[in-house]
Amino acid sequence: MLIKKLKILNTVEETTIREVNFHIGANFVVDMEESKKHNKVGKTTFLKLIDVALGAKDRNFIYSDPETNSSVPELEQFLLSNKVAVEMNICDNLETPKKTHILHVELFNRGKYRIDGEVISQYEYRKTLNEVLFNNVKNTPTFRQLINSFVRISMSGDNNAFLRNISRASTSTYRGVYNYLFNISDPAIDIERDELKRELSAVENAEKQYKKFQGTQTSEEIGQVITALKNERQILQNKLDDIVSSEDFKKNREKISEIRQEYTFLTNKLSEIEYKSKNNMLRIEELEKNSENKLNKNLTFEFFKEIKEKLPDINKSFEDLVSFNDQLEKNKLNYLRTVQNNFNALAEEVENKRQSLLEGNVAFVSLIADNKIEEYNLISQQLTQRDKEISEREQNLKTIADFSKKIEEIKQKITTLERKTSEGSSGSEKMSKFNGYFTSISSRISGERPVLTYNSDSNDFPLGITELEGTSTGTRKSVIAAYDLAYQQFARSEKKAVPNFIVHDVLENIEGNDLHSLIQIANESHTQYIVAILKEKLSSSGISEEEQEELQVIELSSEDRLFQRENNTDAPIVDMIENKKSVKDKDIKSA
Repeated sequence: MLIKKLKILNTVEETTIREVNFHIGANFVVDMEESKKHNKVGKTTFLKLIDVALGAKDRNFIYSDPETNSSVPELEQFLLSNKVAVEMNICDNLETPKKTHILHVELFNRGKYRIDGEVISQYEYRKTLNEVLFNNVKNTPTFRQLINSFVRISMSGDNNAFLRNISRASTSTYRGVYNYLFNISDPAIDIERDELKRELSAVENAEKQYKKFQGTQTSEEIGQVITALKNERQILQNKLDDIVSSEDFKKNREKISEIRQEYTFLTNKLSEIEYKSKNNMLRIEELEKNSENKLNKNLTFEFFKEIKEKLPDINKSFEDLVSFNDQLEKNKLNYLRTVQNNFNALAEEVENKRQSLLEGNVAFVSLIADNKIEEYNLISQQLTQRDKEISEREQNLKTIADFSKKIEEIKQKITTLERKTSEGSSGSEKMSKFNGYFTSISSRISGERPVLTYNSDSNDFPLGITELEGTSTGTRKSVIAAYDLAYQQFARSEKKAVPNFIVHDVLENIEGNDLHSLIQIANESHTQYIVAILKEKLSSSGISEEEQEELQVIELSSEDRLFQRENNTDAPIVDMIENKKSVKDKDIKSA
C-alpha cells in the first residue's frame, strides 16, 4: 500500500489547512530556512502527522517533546479550538487504485479515529491497519510493532540501534517482529515462547521466594527433617502404648474423662475428710491430756474468794464451780468423739465409693489409679505436634516438587517450540537473500559493504549488522536508508504484503554523491521514500533545482509553516518543536 494524499483539516470551519500529494520514489519535505533558523518550521512534525495517521499512541507529541519537556501551548489550543484532524489516503496503486482507504484522526485530546468514515476505537483502528498494510489478520505481531520498521523519526544511536525500534520491547517481541518481516518463522511461536519465558521467570522467582520464606533449601534437606520427625513420633507413640492402648483410649475417651473426674472428686473428698479428722483427733487428744491434770483448787479457791467479795450477789459455791467445769470438759470431749465417729464413717463411705468406681472400670484402673492421664495427654499433645510438623514438611516437599515439575514442563514446551521452528537454517537463507540487496545498495550509496546477520539463539536479539570493511558513524543514516530500501526489494521478491513507503527524518549525515545515489535508488525502487531534508543540503549536494522541484511534496519556512492555512496570511502561524530543541517564547509567533 502507498500513501496518496495527506490533508490537515479544520473541522470546525470545514476547511483544508494544508493538502500534500505523494508520488513514487523520493518525496522531499523541504526546510527552506537558512542554517541558523532550522528546526522551527514543522518538517519533522509533518512526518509525525503521518505516524499519527498510522495509529501512533500519543497525539500530543505534535505540540510537545517529552525528552526536552518543551511544548507549544498555542499550537495545542489551535488544534483543540479548530478541531484539527489529519486525513491520509492510502491505496494499492497511485494511478489505477483497486483498493483505497481514508484514514482520519482528530489531533486533539480524546479525538476520534475513523477509517473510511466509520468511527472505531484506536485498538480496532490499528488492527484494521494491520490487515490492510500487512495482511496480518492474526494481529501478531501488532501493527505498531511492525510499522516502526517503516516510519523512522528522530533516530539516534549506532548502526544497530535503528533495529531496536520498539519501546520497552523484549527480545522475544523483536524476534517475533523480524521473523515475521523476513518470513523466517511463525511469529505466533515467538509470542508463545515469550509468554512461556515470562511464565518460567515468574515460577522460578516464586520458588525462590517460597524457599526463602520457609527457610528451605533443597528437597533432600526436607526429606531428612521428615525422617527425623517420624523417628521422634514413633518414640512418643511407643511411650503412649506403654501407658494404655491408644485405640482403647480413643474409643473410651469420654468414659475415661468421666471416670477421671469422679475419681478425682472422691480422692479430693477423702483427703478433705482425713484432714478434718486428723485435726479433730488432735483436739480430742489435747482435751484428754488436760483432763488428766487436776485443777489447782487452792489457787482456784483464792481466785473465787476474790471475785466473790467483789460480787456479793453470786449465790454459787466453790464446789458448784468445780462441778460445772468438770461437766463442761466432759461434754466437749464427748462432742469431739461423736464428730470423729462421723468423720470415720464418712471416710469409709467415700473410700468404698472410690473402690467401687475402680472395680467397675478394671481396664482403666492402672491409668487412673497411677494418675497417668496427665502424662498420657501430654504425650498425645506432643504426638499431635509431631504429626503437624511432619504434615507441614511434607507439604513443603510437595510444593517444591510442584515447582520443579512446573518449571520442567515450561522448559519442555519452550524446547518443543524451538524444535518446531527452523530459525537457524531459514534465518541464514533469508539473510543471504536480503544481503544480496542490502550490501549492493549500501555500496552504491556510500561505498560501504555492511551485511545483516541473524542469531537463532532465542535468548539474544535476532539481528545485527556487521561491516565487511567497517562503517563510520558519519554514514549511519546511509546504512539505515540502504537497509530500508533493501527490505522493500526483499519483501517484493518474497511477495510479502508490507507498506510500500518509508518515512525518514533528516538525512543530514548523507553528503553529495551519496545523497545523489540514495535518491536515484529510491526513484528506481517503486517505493515511496518520504524524507525531511534541508534545502541547503539538496543544493550543496549538486541536485538541480528542476529535480528538487520534481521530488518536493511540501516546502516549509518561517513564512509558510506547517499549520498555516493555505492562501491566508492572516491565519495563526505556530512554531513547531523539531529535533528535540526547545522552543523559546521569543520564537513562538502568531498572526
